[in-house]
Amino acid sequence: MIFITKVLCCFSIYWLTYHLNNTRNWGGIKASAFVAILIGTAYQFCIEFDLNLTLLQDYFSIMMGATFMGMIANHHQHKKIDFIISALIFCTLFQHSSSFFNGFGGLLGTIACIS
Repeated sequence: MIFITKVLCCFSIYWLTYHLNNTRNWGGIKASAFVAILIGTAYQFCIEFDLNLTLLQDYFSIMMGATFMGMIANHHQHKKIDFIISALIFCTLFQHSSSFFNGFGGLLGTIACIS
């Protein structure tokens, strides 16, 4: 059940970034940066209110990776099922490789590589 919520979280952020990038014509970098700022603000609120960050840390990392995925150009992504498959592959690779690459560039490098 937790894996499904991670995939849904990844899908929604991926779609939001993709939508801002291609439909609103913000460009990939602006769209990803805007969504990442929103995610970072939410993360800071969680720190401020002493929420359980060990549970939420994976979700925030997955959301940051999904912003990288949303930077894709419009002509590369045609079907809605591609969004779901991409989110599923990303979450699967993230879940199994996030601890493996510890120390070889950190979590952010792993996220960028997977996405």
